[in-house]
Amino acid sequence: MFKNRMTFSLSAVAATIPILLYLYLYKQMPDFVPVHYDGAVADRFVLKGSYEVILISLLGWLGFGIIRLLQLLLRRVFLRSYLENLALIHRLWNAAILLVTVLFSALGVYALLAMV
Repeated sequence: MFKNRMTFSLSAVAATIPILLYLYLYKQMPDFVPVHYDGAVADRFVLKGSYEVILISLLGWLGFGIIRLLQLLLRRVFLRSYLENLALIHRLWNAAILLVTVLFSALGVYALLAMV
């Protein structure tokens, strides 16, 4: 179970913003959107409903999942030191989870806005 509900709530909101932005911008997007740039020139286009564009909107949840998995793996590897410094480690991991989720979400928002 996720210990700090505030961190989970903020992370969930941050991870959901790109999904909502994608749904809002979908009608305004051209049929083919750029997904790769070579410098300032777009060199790869896909349909706006393709899995690649949907994955971009899911980047926040991907970042959240990766950092949570990393936390669980490191907890198992360093169980003794984890138990000795429990309060500090929880604060650090909560901050890291929120930071990574917000950064991945910001990346998704930036990429989606570049498609319009």
